[in-house]
Amino acid sequence: MFHDGRFRMWYLGTSEASRSNDMLMGYAESEDGIHWKEHADNPIFSGKDILWGRMVQTPFVKFDETRSEYRMWFVSGDGVTKDKSGKKIIRNNQQLAYATSRDGIEWKVHTKPLFPSGRSPSVMQLSENRYRMWMGSQPDLSLPTGGLYGNVFEFSSHDGLAWTRSQKPVLQPQGPAKSTVYPFVIREGDDYYMWHGCHVDGGRFELFCAKSSDGTNWVVDHTRPAFPAREGKIGFDSKYTSTPCIVRHGERLLMYYSARDWQTEYIDAEGNKRRDGAGVYAHIGVAELTLNK
Repeated sequence: MFHDGRFRMWYLGTSEASRSNDMLMGYAESEDGIHWKEHADNPIFSGKDILWGRMVQTPFVKFDETRSEYRMWFVSGDGVTKDKSGKKIIRNNQQLAYATSRDGIEWKVHTKPLFPSGRSPSVMQLSENRYRMWMGSQPDLSLPTGGLYGNVFEFSSHDGLAWTRSQKPVLQPQGPAKSTVYPFVIREGDDYYMWHGCHVDGGRFELFCAKSSDGTNWVVDHTRPAFPAREGKIGFDSKYTSTPCIVRHGERLLMYYSARDWQTEYIDAEGNKRRDGAGVYAHIGVAELTLNK
């Protein structure tokens, strides 16, 4: 995000010094949105800061001018639980969480989840008492798993804490897309744009963009990625372009995204050599769009 004359980024990663495989949150600042300086005391936040959960995933941060504080909606819970074989998911506990901060570094976590099923919240404040959010969620909340990565719902709230979900998903996979994940919604003029990711053929994950005049009814072509993975298998984003975050700065839009290459071997938080069949999120990329040209 851009606030108080600086770009600010909250990002996730692991630490070799950590004895846990859970994600840790770091913080960085930039004057131009390209060159970044990491906070000296990173990590600033982790699952240990949450009394009812154990992980930190998909944070969305905005500065609320009326409250003079940073507000963060993110995902926590117990995460994915598999059966004894390690292949079948029997539970996927990811819930919408919330925290506030005066400086963006020290965070106070809300005492309980805001919603029982969520993945990657994207929040828009329309007025002091009107909020909209788009987030992945399980259609049937009574089931232990299923549908979290293929259904984006619209939510509404008067305070950003108590959320009401739409009766039906507003976005689902179409055509060759196998998922709809990580929505990030912006408004330009009279239209809404939802950047999101989809698993596609060949083991890739690419970014698509849906368009809407009201934020509820979306049009998208899942045969044509808006920001595809790089050609070949050499580039840092040749396997995944993922988790988009759009920042407007003057007459340009900057899109920050997570990237995977085709590397599979990595060193885990305990120093052990491991293999990830899906690839490793090892990079943050940025793309720029100049408006009104």
